[in-house]
Amino acid sequence: MASSDLKIRQVEAFRALMQRHTVTRAAQTLHVSQPAVSRLLADFEASVGFTLFERQQGRLVPTAEARVLFEEVERAFVGMDRITLAAQQIRAMRRGTLRVVGSPAVALELLPRVVTAFVHAHPGIDVTLLTHSSTTVVELVASHRCDVGFAAEAIPHPAVRLERLTDAPMRCIVPLGHRLARKRTVQPEDLRDEAFVSFPHWFDARTAIDRLFVEHGVSRQLAVEAQLSQTIVSLVANGAGVALIDPVTAAYAAGRVVVRPFLPELPDEFYLASAAAQPLSTLAAAFVDRVRAALQELLA
Repeated sequence: MASSDLKIRQVEAFRALMQRHTVTRAAQTLHVSQPAVSRLLADFEASVGFTLFERQQGRLVPTAEARVLFEEVERAFVGMDRITLAAQQIRAMRRGTLRVVGSPAVALELLPRVVTAFVHAHPGIDVTLLTHSSTTVVELVASHRCDVGFAAEAIPHPAVRLERLTDAPMRCIVPLGHRLARKRTVQPEDLRDEAFVSFPHWFDARTAIDRLFVEHGVSRQLAVEAQLSQTIVSLVANGAGVALIDPVTAAYAAGRVVVRPFLPELPDEFYLASAAAQPLSTLAAAFVDRVRAALQELLA
């Protein structure tokens, strides 16, 4: 007997009769007629090649061979039940893994808060959160080592789809008690000859900031550079100077430094990075929705 000779419906009928003891109750379990169950059992018996039930006093009584076979069927159906349960858990977002990578500006404060709320809402989900540069964020998504990424720069890649999540303007941060803390907004002229904490020269944000001050004919004291917005916040908080940083980091920095709008506005963008060849999984899409909502609330 080849395994292809057996039909799953036949095995289900055999299992139902072994569990429910009568053809009537087996038919009710399978939601079919009694004659249909009888046909399935006859076909199953023919396939296995030995007698499964004997009729005694009007009842079908399993043979010793049937009991041995039933043990094997039960082991198989435990696996099927586990598959069914896994499918239910995945559908309800109670099972699965999510690999997230983000640029430091979002991965050090915003994403940990979103991840925490997400795993509380979906127990059973395992989340990995990585922090890398925008270039590495895109590379990890392109190679499918991460399911979704959040980048501070639009790094083009043929295997990655980029979607702009926000273009909120940069904020000016100054030390507590600084003379500019009293102003409602800060303009380039306000920062003339101020000690200024900058991003490194190869950053796009640095290029945009320097260009704006040149256009306004304003010179600054460029004594300190730092790669991460969070490091710049610490430098400003310790009195190293003033700075312009992304609005997400600035929102979390309030209290350590004074945060003020800067005019004219310098847009600062964040991008969602996902695989171009396939849509986001249900799990990843739900996570992205939470990130969108958190960004909107933070930047409102």
